[in-house]
This record gives sequence, C-alpha cells and structure tokens, in this order.
Amino acid sequence: MHLLSSYQVYIFDCDGVILDSNELKINAMKNSLKANFSESESIEQCVEYFRNNFGKSRFHHVSYFLEEILKVNREEREVFEKSILKNFSDQCRTLYLSAEITPGFLEYLKQCNGKKYIASGSEQNELRDVFAKRGLDKYFDGIFGSPAAKVENVRHILELEQTNNAVMYGDALSDLYAAKDNNCHFVAYLPFSNVRKKLIEETKKADFFQAESWGELKC
Repeated sequence: MHLLSSYQVYIFDCDGVILDSNELKINAMKNSLKANFSESESIEQCVEYFRNNFGKSRFHHVSYFLEEILKVNREEREVFEKSILKNFSDQCRTLYLSAEITPGFLEYLKQCNGKKYIASGSEQNELRDVFAKRGLDKYFDGIFGSPAAKVENVRHILELEQTNNAVMYGDALSDLYAAKDNNCHFVAYLPFSNVRKKLIEETKKADFFQAESWGELKC
C-alpha cells in the first residue's frame, strides 16, 4: 500500500481513471468514422491509432485521421472534421452519463485532503456539463480538458496552486508525460489502460507508482 498523503494537489485523468469509459469512447469514435467513411481497413487503422494514443484530444485524433490515414483532400477536411466531432461528442455526452465510476474511486478521493482537479483529453465544456449533471463536480476544485493539451492543463493547475507538490493519476502515456514535463509525481492506474504494457515499462523507468486498484493506494 502506498501512502500519498503528502501532496498539496491531486490531478486525475478522466477516462479509464475516474470513469470506466475507454472502450465506450473507442466504440463511439469507430461509429463516428463509419458514419462518414466506408473503407473498413482505414477505419480500423484510425481506431487503432486512437486506442494507442488515448489521452490526446479528439481534435488531434480527427485531424490526424483525415490527413494521415484517410487522406481526405484539404478542401473537404473541415466538413468531415465537423461531422465526425459532432457525432462523437453527441455519443460521448450519452455514454458519460451512464459510464460506471471505477471501483473504489470515490472512497479513495474522499481520503485526499489536498486540492483535487481533473486534467483530461476530453472536451472541456462537455466534461464539465456531464460531471455537473452527475453531481460529481462537487468533488473537484477544477475540471480542465481539450482543446488545450493535457500537459498544458497540468501546468495551468500547478500555476493556479503555485506548487509542484502534486501527483497525477492516469492510464495513458500522455498522462505520464504530462506529469514528467511538469515535474510532478505520477501514479499509473492500470485496470482499464489501453497501453498497459508500455505504461508499466515507462512507469518503472521513471520510478513511479503503479496500481491495480484504488484500494492499493492510501492518502
């Protein structure tokens, strides 16, 4: 059991950390692509990229899909981008309302006496709206998401609190890198990670904690 009571700021990713929503969002993105394109092989390549780069913003992903995989000409990209993003956002608002909270998360959160924030790759207004509707916003001092990059949101939180005495909890490599780039600690929450093997390797290299459950951790 790791004691994590010495931090002033606790920062949590959302998908796969607070909510068991990783697979739900992957399916939502696949559905959004299918609504706009018919090339199954290209769609699967997009979904695989999405899965392996979870934590980056949807704006990054869709731009990458259209330019690098689907090879949509420049004149049509904006139309497809708007269509995919709207379809994906509509699905996310629905799935977020029903996604399960990861087991033991709220019990763990209530033990943390410092300031508590969310830094997510999800769209910020969407995330704030859903957390308010579910009554989860009361547990956090701030909720930050895309289009700002995760590393920027973590930096913003630390600047707000004027400290680097912080710990980030995440299940993606982007979470780990955001913590490292801002000189704060990191805990890899593994049960729902899309990149479990790589995250374990990189976390060990950096000498950070790993957890298979919230019950392993204690504030």
